[in-house]
Amino acid sequence: MDQATGALEDVGCRVTTVDSATRALATLSTEGFDCLVSEQSLPGDDGLSLLDAVREVEPELQFVMYADEETAEDAFEAGVDRFVAKNGGDSAGELAAEVAAVTSATGTIERDVSDHEPAPEEIVRAIDDASVGISMTDPSLPDNPIVYVNDAWEEITGYDQETILGRNPRFLQGPGTDPGARETLSTALEQEAPTTVELKNYRPDGTPWWNELTVAPIHDEDGELVHYVGFQTDVTDRKTAERLAEERAAKLVDEKEALERILTRVNGVLSEITRVLVEENDRPIVDRRICDELVDDEGYVAAWIGSVDSVGETLELTGAVGIEAGTGSRSLAALPDAVSRAVETNGIASQSVRECDAEMLDAAAVGARRLAVVPLVYGHKRYGLLGVYGETESALDARERRLFDSIGAMIGTRFNAIEMSKILTADRAVEVTVSIADPSFPLSAVAAAVNGEVEYVGMTSAGEGTELFVTIRCEGPVPDLTTLSFVEDVREIARTDDVHTLALTVDAATPFDELADYGALVSRVTANPTRARLAVDLPLEYDVRSVLELLESLYGGVKLRSQVEHDRRERTPEEFASDLEQRLTDRQRTSLETAHMNGYFEWPRPTDGDEIADTMDITRQTFHQHLRAAERKLVDTYVDSWSDGC
Repeated sequence: MDQATGALEDVGCRVTTVDSATRALATLSTEGFDCLVSEQSLPGDDGLSLLDAVREVEPELQFVMYADEETAEDAFEAGVDRFVAKNGGDSAGELAAEVAAVTSATGTIERDVSDHEPAPEEIVRAIDDASVGISMTDPSLPDNPIVYVNDAWEEITGYDQETILGRNPRFLQGPGTDPGARETLSTALEQEAPTTVELKNYRPDGTPWWNELTVAPIHDEDGELVHYVGFQTDVTDRKTAERLAEERAAKLVDEKEALERILTRVNGVLSEITRVLVEENDRPIVDRRICDELVDDEGYVAAWIGSVDSVGETLELTGAVGIEAGTGSRSLAALPDAVSRAVETNGIASQSVRECDAEMLDAAAVGARRLAVVPLVYGHKRYGLLGVYGETESALDARERRLFDSIGAMIGTRFNAIEMSKILTADRAVEVTVSIADPSFPLSAVAAAVNGEVEYVGMTSAGEGTELFVTIRCEGPVPDLTTLSFVEDVREIARTDDVHTLALTVDAATPFDELADYGALVSRVTANPTRARLAVDLPLEYDVRSVLELLESLYGGVKLRSQVEHDRRERTPEEFASDLEQRLTDRQRTSLETAHMNGYFEWPRPTDGDEIADTMDITRQTFHQHLRAAERKLVDTYVDSWSDGC
């Protein structure tokens, strides 16, 4: 309003400014004014509420609303005399012109109002019926007691005037009243000066409310203090809104701190765990190093990795840091409930130190405040559990648990790759043969459609779908297999007499994808319309029961037919590729692949070593070093595979 005040003074107006509706009413009661200019947005009551109160005590006072354009309609309906849009530019000048117009137009009338002065009883009635609480005290009496209150005061405070007349208004205060505000009020009374304070007051039943109190002195014709007048406005709703705003601001600060903590975790522990998973292939070493990296990070005091046995009775710790007893077996019944919940749901579970009274691995035993248990899952298979202990309650909040969900999936994916590599490169394995008497098994469904026998050959990705390669023995032509719900397309690869080799594009490669997730290598599948026989290779230490449970969850009539340990006499191309993958470094693999893609091994060569080195942003000498090393390892892998009977 500073610009508006200056514009009004420039046209000769004497301007008095106040900062709230309550103070405006108090000022009107002590001085005479020609016009009141108000904004709509005010502390406490707004401008339109002030208009209603002014009309009660000064019905003829010119009221000019100076506010945003959208308030105009409501302002005119409420009865303002003039409205000036507050939109920058010349709006202050327009306001000055409007005020000059209304004050000059009413000036002659205001000079002669002797016949229209309200009678004393009319003034009393207006004050009695005012919408704001009004009280008066008499400082000439001991303790400056209340000598008058209006109806609005009784309604706001909850007290009847019969019970409070003769008492000092401080009885409205209580234990939550701010001492600073009380001191401000007391000082103003001593100095006979007007003041406005916000006090927490209390109603008769003890309910607190916020009182915006304006107190002003009233002097007689000789300048002697005769009364204090007080204007009370209930601003509890505004104070509540302010408190909520402060709480929301504090929550935003907490949110920012939590996000910064998560970013620190992402940049710290996540990158370190990723590095461990890339560098190591040995499970015990990986388990130990992951626990080390977690405990080295600020906020975690201990960690462990372990696996639950097939019957769900014990947890075997394979890596532990900060745990007094170290690795080994623990009874699941003696562990925190979070461990069992994570096993049952295959989802992350957490538990505070207050909720945990387990015999082993509880948060209190390692000096922590919270435990989170993270399943290490790839596909449908759980490769273990990760236990993390937070130093504080907030160290493992909802956001951080979502981060650990991702960490668990990342670790599970790596463990699956390690296990598959062991299957492909192991000299010995366990072959498990299972029969499935369920016509919904995909190869049995194909066998029923062709009225013959089907044998699984292999599987590969095909765009957004998957191709299953099968051989079919049947008499006559193969019927249209796309009538089967899971077959999207059929491609014939070869045909000899009554044997057909087909590629079936399917929407989901169940159960082959699920078996791969469990680390099982499918070696043989045959099927007729009523029964299928499936053989998979597993590592020697693998839990066979988990594969049976997977198949039983998908099909009926599942029976274990054999479980035989055997030598892996034949090495597949996948095994050869896996073995080579283990031997090559990233640079050697990139050099070999780039040379092949650029025709380096063709004759005549369409490109030379300098050009290939440029595409890799390395020197020609470095490229040839990596390429020669890769070629040597490729030959070594081939010779080793050939000598093993590949």
